[in-house]
Amino acid sequence: MRRNRWAITALLLTLSGSEAFATPITVVAGNPGSVSPGYAAAPVVNFNGLTPGSLGSYTFDSRGPNGAVTLTGTGAVENTSRSGVYAQPAGITGDYLTVSDRTPSGAELLTFSVPENYFGLYWGSIDAYNFVSFLNQGQVIAAYSGTEVAALTGLTANGGQSASTSNRYVNIYTADNFFDAVSLSTNGFGFEVAYISYADPPLRGAPAAVPEPGSGLLLLSFALFGFAAVRRQRQH
Repeated sequence: MRRNRWAITALLLTLSGSEAFATPITVVAGNPGSVSPGYAAAPVVNFNGLTPGSLGSYTFDSRGPNGAVTLTGTGAVENTSRSGVYAQPAGITGDYLTVSDRTPSGAELLTFSVPENYFGLYWGSIDAYNFVSFLNQGQVIAAYSGTEVAALTGLTANGGQSASTSNRYVNIYTADNFFDAVSLSTNGFGFEVAYISYADPPLRGAPAAVPEPGSGLLLLSFALFGFAAVRRQRQH
């Protein structure tokens, strides 16, 4: 069943919770310059070769036990940058997904054919007003703003288009908190991603990353109780 993407966006902005997860969620950033998921066995959605422009509905089939993922929403495939609208993530030379396309806000819903507990994406020019949320049977079980992801990983959510601290692979392992959909949404230009990955690794097999020397990279497990959206001026 297709879910209304705008309803999901509204839910993200009002979410608050009071129930801790059975197993804490782990968020970790990959090494600078890496476009590979922290869980090596995860299938990767590569947008290279798709026709630039509105993505519409697109299904990627891993042809393995992790099944397929279908993307629907406002997203578009791009391979260049447009000032003030979208920017090619640093280190990406091919196609990528911009969530809001030519409007200042939007959402892309990823629906999985089988439940997963790992999600990764190469996140370009991380902004405070970008959001990632995880759903199970229509209920949001976890949600993060760009600001929160940055705080958990030692990155920055200032929209920087070239710095490694704002362009990085982000791995999120939800352990026994399985999800069947992920929403990527934004309240402003833009939200750009590439090399989306998903899988269901063993409950004790969280993705690992080697910290950059001296970077203060944080690997935190925590119980999420909610988030607040913060809008900041995007750098150009």
